[in-house]
Amino acid sequence: MAFSSRRGRPPRPKSDGHDLGTPELCFKRAHGLTHEPIDRVLHHGLMTSSQHWCGLHLRWLYTLRYGAPVVTTRYADTTEQTTKPEEDPLWRSMREREYLDATHLLKTANRYEPVMRLCVFNELPAFLNERLRARAWSEPALAHQLNQHHTMLLEGLTLLELQW
Repeated sequence: MAFSSRRGRPPRPKSDGHDLGTPELCFKRAHGLTHEPIDRVLHHGLMTSSQHWCGLHLRWLYTLRYGAPVVTTRYADTTEQTTKPEEDPLWRSMREREYLDATHLLKTANRYEPVMRLCVFNELPAFLNERLRARAWSEPALAHQLNQHHTMLLEGLTLLELQW
């Protein structure tokens, strides 16, 4: 009998569709609370996959320029583990130029805020809020406002789609 060349723990058998997470995580997954807002908009069919990609690309460009827009407990210090590797300055300047062009395009069209709120800062858009959608059935002005917010978001993502 030969010695196995595979290392580590053997793989777990695939589950039969049963969620093996904690009860809290199972509840969140069952109610769709673990998805990011931009993924929820795509899942509901309220944007195309190319618009979704443009939103994620904008977030990536923002992260390259400013860092991740989320709260973290990691503090940067001068140790070797946290120092950034050397990057290509030409590539970096091209990505920053791409970000500036995209934000200028969105600001010129007055679509900057809804796109950045959803794509970069992960804020749930008003048209996906269950309570507002329920109230919109009886309040036509609110329904119009939610529709307008959705339209502005899609127009901003379409501008990015045409640029990239």
